[in-house]
Amino acid sequence: MLGGLTRCPGAEAPGAQYSVATTAVRRASARALARGSALRQPQGPAPRTWVLAAPAVAPAAPLPSTAADSAAAPHLPWASGEEQQPEAWVPPRNRPGLYDSAGRLVLKSLTLPELEAWCAAEGEPAPANRALQLWRWMYADPPVATPTEGWAASLQETAGRQNGFSAKFIEKASPRMTLAGGLELKQVVSAADGTRKLVFTLTEGEAKGGSVETVLIPVVRQAGLRDRLTICVSSQVGCAMNCQFCFTGRMGLLGSLSAAQIVEQVVAARRFLAAEGDRTPLTNLVFMGMGEPLHNTEAVLTAAEIMNHHLGLHLSYNKITISTVGLVPEMRQVAARSRVQMALSLHATTDEVRDWIVPVNRRYDLATLTAALEEIFPRKEGPRTPPAPTHAPADCAEPSASSPSASSTSAPSTSSAAGEPQRWLPPLERLAPAPSTSPSSPPSTSAAASSTPSTAAGPGPVGGWEPGSGGRSLLVEYTMLYGVNDTQEDARRLASMLSRVNCKVNLICFNPHAGTRFRPSTDEAICAFRSVLIQSGLVCTIRDSRGDDEMAACGQLGAVGLPFRPSPILEPPERFRPFLLPEAKA
Repeated sequence: MLGGLTRCPGAEAPGAQYSVATTAVRRASARALARGSALRQPQGPAPRTWVLAAPAVAPAAPLPSTAADSAAAPHLPWASGEEQQPEAWVPPRNRPGLYDSAGRLVLKSLTLPELEAWCAAEGEPAPANRALQLWRWMYADPPVATPTEGWAASLQETAGRQNGFSAKFIEKASPRMTLAGGLELKQVVSAADGTRKLVFTLTEGEAKGGSVETVLIPVVRQAGLRDRLTICVSSQVGCAMNCQFCFTGRMGLLGSLSAAQIVEQVVAARRFLAAEGDRTPLTNLVFMGMGEPLHNTEAVLTAAEIMNHHLGLHLSYNKITISTVGLVPEMRQVAARSRVQMALSLHATTDEVRDWIVPVNRRYDLATLTAALEEIFPRKEGPRTPPAPTHAPADCAEPSASSPSASSTSAPSTSSAAGEPQRWLPPLERLAPAPSTSPSSPPSTSAAASSTPSTAAGPGPVGGWEPGSGGRSLLVEYTMLYGVNDTQEDARRLASMLSRVNCKVNLICFNPHAGTRFRPSTDEAICAFRSVLIQSGLVCTIRDSRGDDEMAACGQLGAVGLPFRPSPILEPPERFRPFLLPEAKA
């Protein structure tokens, strides 16, 4: 007997098949000997074909015989043939708008991993596949020729379509969840420059029945480069920050949007563009519509994560920009949790002015804010050189072929992350207010400044700027208000304040609206301000106002469809009263 190997049963029968070839068995025998196993030789004559015998196993312990023993034994559903029950789904914490008014789960408030967990808890046999199917129907761009998955607002829309849901699943799931986003497109307003404002009615949430506005901004690029679209989304209905020059801020806060309602603005915009036959890619997103995004941080960051996923809306984090007035703890939270870009609405260089026009400064003053900026967006190259006082802006004269303008030689390169070329700034007279809507202001020499080059790649911050070698980069937004914050001394203070911050500055020409007390700065003041910043080593762009003829520009959104809760008008410092509109004087 050769132990450990036994003859195959039935090997004596004519034509018997053997389970293991001789060579393989010899190798197995050698391994068995190396382990110290005993080999047994089978009795009687037999062919030289062997199989490994099963190793000896100790007898299993007897099953518990008493009730106490049975209670102590682990419950193994697979051992008894029972169906294993899925774990209960735990909703995300601090997530507003998870359920609609009918008690159904709003799937557009969930990230893909959360959706998979919910499908598993619902007992779906393949939860990952089911979650992906739902995800694609909510967010995927449907093919142009044969529409299948994508942008569905309900399960019923998918019935009978390729990759659609079965009638059984629709009947089972419809009472428990919804694909709706909590708002509906009510109106589209088009401006002369191609900007389109989408007005939505809210069907769910804190401000149900109210309205929010979203803006589609066309970006026309140089020959050889495809045009694209930037979408400016809202995060709240109204705003609680009470910025004195902002139309939205003056109406007070009426409610915050859920993550689903933020995401639905992008989905609805893509539906609208497809219906219009507009195939211009929507590549950039800015949270610069109605509301303070970091006053609704959880919904905004969840929406950004949903919109970033490559199997859905697929917006790069480098192309998503969140703007804030300077809520310092929330800025640190965003930096720790997300890779989105950030923008700061600064608008002043002294606490006296910022306390007045951006009242949140009374809680987080400029010293606190600057320290946070240096911590979150450090400039590793060291502080920039403060600019020397100057009275003649170097880049306001018309450039010539033999002598390039100061801005083209002093400003660092600002190519976008996608490597798009720089373009010239549109004529500055486009930034000046129209005679019919603007207060009178000192005459300007727009013609002389109209050829001033700029590194701006489009209408305002469209995200995707190159982060510094040391890490994150910040966009500083600065609205130019005539006589309030537009002096060259303000520019020098701003350059000094940002000397240790990895950032660039975007100057915004003030867009007037009904009831405002402020006036836009002159072209000369904007040009001189920008020149000082460039001389200090800062990258500085001028935002091209878009959609201002239809109240679609920065600071003009405000069709909320609900009664206002107007914020108080703050008294200006005495020395600024001469620069305000006459009807607003005390």
